[in-house]
Amino acid sequence: MRSVLSTVLALSAFSAASAKQIVVTVGGNTTTNTSAVFQPAQITNATIGDTIFFNFTKGNHTATQSTFASPCIPAHDTNVTINGFDSGFRDTVNGTAITNLVVPITDNGTIWFYDANTCAAGGVGGINVNDSSTETLDGFRRNAIRLNGTKSSSSASGSGGSGTRTATSSRTSSTSATSGNTSGNGAERSVVVGLGAAVPMIIAAMLL
Repeated sequence: MRSVLSTVLALSAFSAASAKQIVVTVGGNTTTNTSAVFQPAQITNATIGDTIFFNFTKGNHTATQSTFASPCIPAHDTNVTINGFDSGFRDTVNGTAITNLVVPITDNGTIWFYDANTCAAGGVGGINVNDSSTETLDGFRRNAIRLNGTKSSSSASGSGGSGTRTATSSRTSSTSATSGNTSGNGAERSVVVGLGAAVPMIIAAMLL
């Protein structure tokens, strides 16, 4: 029993010792490049058990998890199954109120995040980004600038609504066309009935 307990404790100690603390400085860049609000913006070596420290050192920024398709929207707002992190605005008051947000790494999936103040200008980042996939940090940044903070699903919803209206219009036109054909068939039947009634009168006249 003691040997088993010793092994468990040894593994726990090894795991704790191997876990990394990765610091991401938020707002500390000295350039006017808003895409550099996170330093580094891309973390590639985070493993399960590691911890990300978002260290807010300058300005008034956030570290908010999002999705690749909606870069400037909190992840939970576009996918309720994601319980994403969100620091809220952290005003450092010119560096006198430095705070941090601790985010534990619990899986090996990619985590996308943004700063609410600069997202539309490219203030975004990613953890464990797979550069061999189509979802890269550069693509995420382009999405943020292109969408300018709006939900990507909005355009899809708009298109869907338009499509619905078009389909409805088509159904209305089709119904009108069918109604027109029905009227035409009725008129043809009236002509045939009229001729049928006139035939006996023509025959009677010929016999006179």
